Amino acid sequence: MGSKDKALRLTIKVLLAGAFIGILITLISFAGYHAAGSSVFCTSCHSMKEVGATWKQSQHKQFACIECHLPDSNLAVQLAYKTKAGLNDLYHETLRAYPATIIISSEARAITDGNCLRCHSSTVQNTFMIEEGGDCLKCHYGLVHGTEKIAGGINVE
Repeated sequence: MGSKDKALRLTIKVLLAGAFIGILITLISFAGYHAAGSSVFCTSCHSMKEVGATWKQSQHKQFACIECHLPDSNLAVQLAYKTKAGLNDLYHETLRAYPATIIISSEARAITDGNCLRCHSSTVQNTFMIEEGGDCLKCHYGLVHGTEKIAGGINVE
């Protein structure tokens, strides 16, 4: 067997190993992305126990957290937001540095309102909600996560 045959076989082995590793990384990433989007994962942190409990009692319990709290956009935008929000949550959860009352950011509020309006567009299309910019949480802040504005609650002011 000549050196060209050995080089070709080595090249094929390296390419196959690279393809296998690439497929494996893709599958692990895909599984991790979906696992991290589950409501079980979202409510597993200490700071989200009360939020998860109120969600389980709500009329929206059939929806995963990401259906309301992730932008209704393409995968790249969703990954960027999920990474940003996830790193923020990881930081606060690790250091136990969450404030007594979790305040929804203006960005998260806009995402949540957009998702409310996406699902409920036929309900609100001819109401003042659309005319006033669709600030769903202004009146419905306690619909899914309860009305408590104390430790563990969600403050939307």
